[in-house]
Amino acid sequence: MLNRKPSLVTMSGSMKTPNADSADSAAVTSTDLLAQLRVEVAAHFAGVPASQRDVATAIPYLSFIRICQPTDLSRGMLEPSMCMVVQGRKKVLIGKTVNHYGSGSYVLSAIDLPVSGQIVEADEDAPYYGVRIDLDPKEIAAFIIELNIPAPPKRSTRVGAYVEESDAELQETFLRLIRLLKKPQDIPAMSRILKQEIMYRLISAQNGDVLYHTVLSHYQERGVNDAIQWIKQNYAEPMSIEKLAKQVRMSVSTLHHRFKATTVMSPLQYQKQTRLLEARRMLMAGGIEAATVAYKVGYESPSQFSREYRRLFGASPLQDVEYLRHHAVE
Repeated sequence: MLNRKPSLVTMSGSMKTPNADSADSAAVTSTDLLAQLRVEVAAHFAGVPASQRDVATAIPYLSFIRICQPTDLSRGMLEPSMCMVVQGRKKVLIGKTVNHYGSGSYVLSAIDLPVSGQIVEADEDAPYYGVRIDLDPKEIAAFIIELNIPAPPKRSTRVGAYVEESDAELQETFLRLIRLLKKPQDIPAMSRILKQEIMYRLISAQNGDVLYHTVLSHYQERGVNDAIQWIKQNYAEPMSIEKLAKQVRMSVSTLHHRFKATTVMSPLQYQKQTRLLEARRMLMAGGIEAATVAYKVGYESPSQFSREYRRLFGASPLQDVEYLRHHAVE
């Protein structure tokens, strides 16, 4: 972990002895920073209808999320990104691990990964607020290599997504990034610098070894990442594990082992979930029947499509889409 420094946004004129009440002052700093973050994020939703959950910003990689009520558990594709909660609580299922977290914590994914998520604490008076940063694994890998950042100890073999508690330094960087929106003339230069600071703090965090080793392994070996990208782009095509392994220059056993270690599922399971998530998106867009969607995403049998859809989402395609539209859940 990085050594804590006084946050610029919370410094005062009073002086203390270097080690006095250090734990208390760190806690106060984090609490104060999160309160300021909530105020800043809430301001960006002023005048925005409650039904609108996302607000983009002038900084391309930064966006805000607001949800005014608890949601049902929903399946989706977590893209390379991190999202810090600044109000409310959330549950996310990564593989078989259930993570409960709230204000000050974030979920980070270094890869495209199917996960389940649910807002568990939110209402109109105290909505769920999140700050999302889009991540580019190639950009992070190049940043690590350019600055020759030493590898943090590899604590365990974990998938490329995790939940982490932020520290005051990361929260303060987020606050400066959000306040940068008030100075449009500074965005082109300063947003790049602040993103690099965010990347460094994510790498230096307690679970930063997962981010570090995941992006570097994808950059240097590329096998699993290439396989993921091939499946995403060709999910509707029949897939031969043998041909896929040959294409990414790995043995079948190595591909299967590393793919599952990174994504918590086999390549075939990943393809199936990608197909079904894309089918759900098509159905939500409307104007197309379930049987047609089944063929479009690669199923030869509509009945098999319906069975697997129900198994993943808990309802038939028609029932699921009707429910989602009624409850405005993605």
